[in-house]
Amino acid sequence: PDKGENAANGQIDAGADVIYHAAGLSGQGVIKSAAEHKVWAIGVDSDQYSQSALAKYKDYILGSALKNVGGAVYDLAKSVYEGKPLSGEVRGDLKSGGVGFADSNPKYQAMKDVVAAVDKAKQDITGGKITVNTK
Repeated sequence: PDKGENAANGQIDAGADVIYHAAGLSGQGVIKSAAEHKVWAIGVDSDQYSQSALAKYKDYILGSALKNVGGAVYDLAKSVYEGKPLSGEVRGDLKSGGVGFADSNPKYQAMKDVVAAVDKAKQDITGGKITVNTK
């Protein structure tokens, strides 16, 4: 967490007004720094807005990038149980529900223009109008 906080402090000092982390436990430091500087943080993996360990910073957690690890493990276990094990690379995407965005923060929901833009981008991605570079 200390290293995440220090990295976020540097980014905020350089002018960042939104910090996204994909830093495991170090992300708690990123979120702490964002809250202390009153800028937005975007969490990762699960809905960090609703995590009790981050409750005192949640007003500054805009949302969280999600990955459906539980769903992937279930699909793999089911495929093995059914005698048709999945093999090779399996990707989760917006269309399949493998990734998503947790938007629990009411402050995010209140930003109607931002919510509409994010929803449109999601539709354009799942509809094939926008291609996301995955490399």
